[in-house]
Amino acid sequence: ALLEHLVEVTPALEYLSLLGNEACPNQLVSMDKDEDDYQRYRYFVLHKLPNLKFLDTRRVTQWERSEAEARGAFMKVVKPKNDQDAASDLRPESTTTLYTPLPRGSRDARNHKGVFTKCRYVYYGKHSEGNRFIRNDQL
Repeated sequence: ALLEHLVEVTPALEYLSLLGNEACPNQLVSMDKDEDDYQRYRYFVLHKLPNLKFLDTRRVTQWERSEAEARGAFMKVVKPKNDQDAASDLRPESTTTLYTPLPRGSRDARNHKGVFTKCRYVYYGKHSEGNRFIRNDQL
């Protein structure tokens, strides 16, 4: 839907970067993505937007452009909805809660045990070692 919208709104688009977007599969965002996934993504985007000269961090090559024209329409990755629904049904309810390092009893906002006090220690600088490595003749 994003690429179709870009085709309608900006038909002469030449420079595009989708890095950081969920549509762009890279290993920084998801460890299960590899270079082949990224190349399939490039072919598909170039198929939809044939006028691009630069995609993400690389210039579009003539070879990529010809591959995108020939096979780009078949490069879209579609995940089946049934597998995702079945996987979510198999997960126990306890794993869907977010991790917290705090004990269960301390999560309640009305049952906090915070402490506010005044610091009794005052630093006078008598024990300062800031100039320990500077000799007197260097001062």
